Amino acid sequence: MFALFSDGAQAPPAVVESHRARFRQAIDHLGLDLVEITPAATAAEVHVPDAGSEDGPASAVGAHWAWPDDLDRVWFHLGLRADAPAEVKEVRLRELMRTPAWDTAPDSLQSQAAAFLAAH
Repeated sequence: MFALFSDGAQAPPAVVESHRARFRQAIDHLGLDLVEITPAATAAEVHVPDAGSEDGPASAVGAHWAWPDDLDRVWFHLGLRADAPAEVKEVRLRELMRTPAWDTAPDSLQSQAAAFLAAH
């Protein structure tokens, strides 16, 4: 685990990115596997469990919250900020769409999701 703390306010994005790059270099240097970085900046920093694993996406996604009609309201439920990079949103959205619960999502939400993926 790596955590970056700053006095009184969020660290500037350039500082965060500098430390993120150093952290990834250390992982590579030590021969470790990157599992996940939160908040993710790239798709490679998103952990997606195997579809067949018991902690996979089908186990909890959509089980404890009502589907919103707007895709912008889904990101929070997927553990993402609204300003998360599009490639990170794409990975999480595809993970969500693989779950059995996705079949129960409103048609408008499914259409927005398809449009989002088509645009990225």
